[in-house]
Amino acid sequence: MAAIVDRKEGKVDVVDALSLNEKALSIDSLDEVDDSPILEVRASVPPTDDTSLPTKTFRAWFLGIFFTLVLAFVNQFFWFRDNPLTIRVMVAQLLAYPLGSFMARILPTRTYSIFGWKFSLNPGPFNIKEHVLITIMANTGATTFAAIDIIVIQELYYHDSWGFGGGLLLVLSTQFVGYGFAGALRRFLVRPAAMVWPVNLVNATLFHTLHRRNAGNGTLRSPNVDEATSWTMSRNMFFFLVSAAMFVYYWLPGYIFPLLTSISWVCWINRDSLLLNQLGSGLNGIGYGSFTLDWSSMSAWLPSPLAIPWWAQANMLAGFVFFVWILIPIMYYTNRYDGKLFPIYNTNTYDNVGQPYNLSRVLVNNALDEEKYDAYSPVRITAFFATMYGQGLCALGAIVSHALLYHGKDIWKRIRSAKQKDEDIHARLMDHYPECPDWWYAATFVLACGLSILTVELYPSSDMTWWHVLVAMGLAAIWTLPVGILTAITSQAPSISMISEWVFGVISPGRPIGNMIFKTYGFITVQQAILFTQDLKLGHYMKVPPRDMFIFQMVGTFLAALVSMGTTTYLMTSIDDICTPAAYPFTCPSASLFGASSIVWGVVGPLKFLSPSSMYYPIVWFFFIGFVLPVPFYLLARKYPNSWVKDVNMAAFMLGGGPYPPAGTSIMPTWALIGFIFNFVIKRRHFGWWSKYNYVMSAALDAGVAISALVIFFALQNNNIKMPQWWGNNSSSIDQCPRVGENWFGHNTYAEQS
Repeated sequence: MAAIVDRKEGKVDVVDALSLNEKALSIDSLDEVDDSPILEVRASVPPTDDTSLPTKTFRAWFLGIFFTLVLAFVNQFFWFRDNPLTIRVMVAQLLAYPLGSFMARILPTRTYSIFGWKFSLNPGPFNIKEHVLITIMANTGATTFAAIDIIVIQELYYHDSWGFGGGLLLVLSTQFVGYGFAGALRRFLVRPAAMVWPVNLVNATLFHTLHRRNAGNGTLRSPNVDEATSWTMSRNMFFFLVSAAMFVYYWLPGYIFPLLTSISWVCWINRDSLLLNQLGSGLNGIGYGSFTLDWSSMSAWLPSPLAIPWWAQANMLAGFVFFVWILIPIMYYTNRYDGKLFPIYNTNTYDNVGQPYNLSRVLVNNALDEEKYDAYSPVRITAFFATMYGQGLCALGAIVSHALLYHGKDIWKRIRSAKQKDEDIHARLMDHYPECPDWWYAATFVLACGLSILTVELYPSSDMTWWHVLVAMGLAAIWTLPVGILTAITSQAPSISMISEWVFGVISPGRPIGNMIFKTYGFITVQQAILFTQDLKLGHYMKVPPRDMFIFQMVGTFLAALVSMGTTTYLMTSIDDICTPAAYPFTCPSASLFGASSIVWGVVGPLKFLSPSSMYYPIVWFFFIGFVLPVPFYLLARKYPNSWVKDVNMAAFMLGGGPYPPAGTSIMPTWALIGFIFNFVIKRRHFGWWSKYNYVMSAALDAGVAISALVIFFALQNNNIKMPQWWGNNSSSIDQCPRVGENWFGHNTYAEQS
């Protein structure tokens, strides 16, 4: 094995130690072994590499394409169902290992030659870098494409369809524009040690756990992990036992006892009390005292609590308490924004008498008719929805300010030079491989941008022109770096959707379809750029050649887009009344928030919705509030560097207000408690155990849930085999808060209470 261990004299510097809440560690204290300055990375990623391992093998291509196609089809198909089932990339990561090892045993080892190009179907043992490439390609199909939402809402709400070709152009152009931005940000978000991307540490740990037994697979044990601990159990055995236990346990919340998804004991005190139902429900209310015992409900909306540093979780918990448990009840019960006219917890749109907003009464040819709008009603939203819009703006302001204050110097240095003298061992090991040329990413961006302009020009109903596309690209360029920095530190990505909708609503008001498409090219481009950059960081940790990463990501994205569009087209044309109760189970539950946003920002527009005469006008100022908030904490941290103030991160604090709803408010208390136990108490008192097992445990819990969910669905639910009804699985009110579950106050509650 051609192992490389990079050793360097001197100190290892940490970029922005304040943000990461970790101190730089000297090599002298690490037995002269150069390693990452970040403890979490040291526990997950060995400071080693094997440059002799083959990467773009037949096995990698075959399994990568196979899992990409399967995940793209399954996840897009289930996106339309009443209970969406998302097959995460963790499933492909797990299944690829035995399949790759099996192919290594049965494929011929002879060398073939085609036009001078020599290759083998079986170049040796299935290795870790092949496995990473398979997983990264599969990840392009692991989640539904956000542009698909545009296509569905466009047809359902506004009765406009571009067909398969137009939809495919929209999906492809938005996806590949994201690659251009990801390539431009590598020097800022991939190479620096401070850009940890915590979720990647779970994947990296799982890769090394699976491959640790094989001598020729490229896994080299880090001398700084597996510190002293009384536990002698191997990581592999620990992974197997935890995942097996979770496989068995998930049958309770996933099938037998769904009440465990949200234990909302407050509303059980008096189930006839509207107040207790509103405050106590962890699924449809504020969730005081509620908690979850369902790992999947947390991992569906938040990153693993075992992967996120405790300082980030503490900031997010504080933000959750402030926005959800304090601010929203104050806004609702003081009847701010006429809050009592509507439910306390949803993101729907209403008219001024508390009825669902009737679009047909204000639209003519999918554009707002001013006279009809004035004659009908201004659009109204819940106090919760309005507060969350403010929270979103506040988060964006804090992100910009935080990036400038805490990362401005490093950003400026990296603008001047992609490589820095103080880079860690992993960046230096990656220098052994040819970097992906900048012009590859630049060409991808130019082609995707041209494809975007072609798309909107070919379909006039888009209500967009070429200059709209360029404005959207400029908006994405402004926001991708600050959003990427926060995501790299916390694994939580804030949304700039409202900014995108707002900008288009100002320059082209009353055009809902154009508003949605503009958002696609602004907000979703940022989303994709962050996702692709996260995968690039995983490849960085695993020492996969950058050019191989680029090729596998591009091919996977193209194939996944084809499959997703084909699946969507088939379902939309073959199922009558799709996305309505009549088509159960194909009711498209994820469409309502997207549709509500198109009404607020597209049909009505920010000039009306946030005009000085509007009750929602104060929302405008939240961005400026968020921008200012990090400043005093930054100054205090500089003056008192050893005080608790150094741990305050207002950008992370603002993230605590999301993603509610559709997420239930019961998940945050459990999520934060688990993080406190493992990433604060155990990490400090039993660091040896933590460094050896923490990330293995996170991966094992995800794996157990994923496999159990697949078995439950395909063996039982897909065959309409239901659990007999009992107290613990009441489908009309899962958390047993009946007034909420039955939508008792679905309209005009304020009048009823008065």
